[in-house]
Amino acid sequence: MMLTGTHINYYFICHRKLWLFSRGVQMEQTSDTVLLGKLIDESSYERKEKAIDIDGNIVIDWLDEKNGVIHEVKKSDSMEEAHTWQVLYYLWYLKQKGVLVEGNLQHGDGSDEGCLQPRLRGEIDYPKLKQKVEVLLTREKEEELEKILSSIQHILDQEQVPDRINKRFCKTCSYYDLCWVNQ
Repeated sequence: MMLTGTHINYYFICHRKLWLFSRGVQMEQTSDTVLLGKLIDESSYERKEKAIDIDGNIVIDWLDEKNGVIHEVKKSDSMEEAHTWQVLYYLWYLKQKGVLVEGNLQHGDGSDEGCLQPRLRGEIDYPKLKQKVEVLLTREKEEELEKILSSIQHILDQEQVPDRINKRFCKTCSYYDLCWVNQ
């Protein structure tokens, strides 16, 4: 199974949610929080080409081709780690497709000398907070991401749904009823 940005995001939020999502249980369409996030995304950066689908696996919110930046728009920074790894996954995925990504060497001799093509980097945009966070795919992050991908695959291969967690954000999760009904 090819992973999406949502898989990566959910891995950092809740393994149970990741497992359910991977089996086609999608509760996002009933969530007011998800709806608000979509409205913010749609109303921000209106002149940009949005929702760039690549291979049906990743969807980049928008691309600044001139500066070589992929953008992910989020409502709040409360899940910033999940957002950061989602963007790192996009950069890693594009690198696998041959795109020059920040941190890649552009010549066989290891130099950047004479290279005019910008290297791609990521940015998380929080329009409501008027904040931006730069995301770079370093070798260390790439190695860590490969371990994360392996861990995600291990979770998805499990026969049983992972245990639920009890975090403050559970009450606003679109999967809340699946986890906490009859409790």
